[in-house]
Amino acid sequence: MSADECGFWLRPRTVGGTVIIELHGELDMLAHRELGPRAHALVHLSPADVVVDLRAVTFLDAGGIRLLLAIRDHVAHRGGVLRLIRGTPRVSHILRLVHLDTAFTVLDALPRALSEDGALDGGSRATT
Repeated sequence: MSADECGFWLRPRTVGGTVIIELHGELDMLAHRELGPRAHALVHLSPADVVVDLRAVTFLDAGGIRLLLAIRDHVAHRGGVLRLIRGTPRVSHILRLVHLDTAFTVLDALPRALSEDGALDGGSRATT
């Protein structure tokens, strides 16, 4: 299955020592299963700082929440710092409903220092 056939994908990039993981589409159990190993590998590259961008997420259910928690746990295990960029009001509402809005450091936008084009690390649309 290609990325174009999936309802989800991720785009990683690195700016300085920060790995930015842009999540796109519908984050459900299938997304957790398919993107989880890729996210884990990306986190393994940067023990210091990881930003997960939720702005392009259109749907979030328990599987997507599990994906976010797994990323958080991998970052914490490596002694790093994880920040989320706030998604749509619907996605933000779901995180509030399950009381996870306070379990993450949530930003309204990508910090200016990270918004410059950095080196792409496999920056193509990918699911695995």
